[in-house]
Amino acid sequence: MTSHQYTPVAVPVTGDGNNLNENFFASPGVDTPSSDAVPYLEVVAPATLPEVRCDGGIVQGGNKLVKSSLVVEVGYTFDAEANGHSFTVKVPVGGVEEGQKFSVPFPAGANGYSGSAIPRASVPVGHWKDGLCDCFRLGVIHPALWNACCCPLVLTGQVMHRLKLTWLGSEGSIAQTTATFRILLMITIIFKTVDQILKWLPFAFLDEYGQPTGSYYTVAYSRPVLMLVFAIFTMILVYRTRKHIREKYSIPEQNCKGCEDCCCAYFCTCCTVAQMARHTADYETYAGLCCSETGMPPHAPSIV
Repeated sequence: MTSHQYTPVAVPVTGDGNNLNENFFASPGVDTPSSDAVPYLEVVAPATLPEVRCDGGIVQGGNKLVKSSLVVEVGYTFDAEANGHSFTVKVPVGGVEEGQKFSVPFPAGANGYSGSAIPRASVPVGHWKDGLCDCFRLGVIHPALWNACCCPLVLTGQVMHRLKLTWLGSEGSIAQTTATFRILLMITIIFKTVDQILKWLPFAFLDEYGQPTGSYYTVAYSRPVLMLVFAIFTMILVYRTRKHIREKYSIPEQNCKGCEDCCCAYFCTCCTVAQMARHTADYETYAGLCCSETGMPPHAPSIV
């Protein structure tokens, strides 16, 4: 019998019920779900699970992988309900927290669905999906790579939209985070436009002998100031977004303890944005898009 392992998605879900009707998805095929795709469900660990106490932080090894002081052993089972059918859910490899959402196969029954479902990709907990320098892992023409190189603020906006962050990099309500990508895209467009204007505008302030006037220098020096402000704004958002991802998925700092997020945002902005994009999207299954709000096709489910 084939053994499936399901990596938990560390996203707290509010509510006490275990009715899963609204969370039913068909698992994806390549880019678009195929006709023979098998279904799965996202379930929420109830508050009645047995508790295992620890000293806090990340606990790895054996049956536990958590980001707080409360974990649940692997192998424990509880009952859930979907589409009017009850079935047993087993806590997956890595353990779960109370209220945590994770993917399981939808069992066969009167509804005719198969129980050998393929789990949906989920965001790794406790480590990055890949390395900071794995920018070419998805190919040299992947939209995420080119956005990271040419328009890092646009790609950052896509990541922030997935994580439901405001355009200033803080958590907010759905109403506050809906326009995050559009705001950052507009800021990028305005910056690129003004930058090109300032690139050529100084030549309009040459005197009749072709010599620079005072206005020439004023306009000429305003361009690097604009570029500096835009770069600082981008780095701040990259820093705050990376810090949010690390805290949400319990990813420890490996280098530059205490300032890793800041160093990555400053010295490796493009690589950092690309890594965050790969970490929060299922690019292995769905094609990336340059200018969509999430950087993914509309039918691609969120994994964060």
